[in-house]
Amino acid sequence: MDIGKARTEIGLRLQQTYLRLGRAGLVAGVLLTLSLVEFVSVTLPTRESVADLEIQAQRLRESPRSGREIRRQADTSPAAQIAAFERFLPPATDINRVVGELLAAAEAESLLLERGDYRLADESGLDVQRYQITLPVKGSYANIRLFVRRALRDIPSLSLDGIALQRQNVGETAIDAQIRMSIFLAGKR
Repeated sequence: MDIGKARTEIGLRLQQTYLRLGRAGLVAGVLLTLSLVEFVSVTLPTRESVADLEIQAQRLRESPRSGREIRRQADTSPAAQIAAFERFLPPATDINRVVGELLAAAEAESLLLERGDYRLADESGLDVQRYQITLPVKGSYANIRLFVRRALRDIPSLSLDGIALQRQNVGETAIDAQIRMSIFLAGKR
């Protein structure tokens, strides 16, 4: 059967169906088609998002940070607030895991890490250690932003100290960045 005949036959069948169903049938068919489009474009992706959020929630419940949240207390003295803050921080022994999460975030955003500068310092007056990290990375501006956002979201004890961006040539998409961050850890006095 050639394409012209097939088109004509489909057109005739559509006309016959319209004559049998009338306007109400046509409206019902249009509404059915629109609901199918809505289901495929909105409902299915939403279900996938809900499933992803449930997986993230489960991961957060099982994370080692679970149970170390800062909670409001009846005692609002500065000493109590500092103690609550210190309990929130991961222990100093977790530094390899935390740095691994940071490097995994960079890898997830396809950033090229050349080398890093790492320094450990005690914060005076607190039972806190500060692990200062300088990461020279190379990648697109969007990937650098996504990396910083992901790292700050996934590592609550991380702070962004500064970013320096430089592009070698105007037409290049790759950017050289110096990202300075600090990871705060529960230290020992």
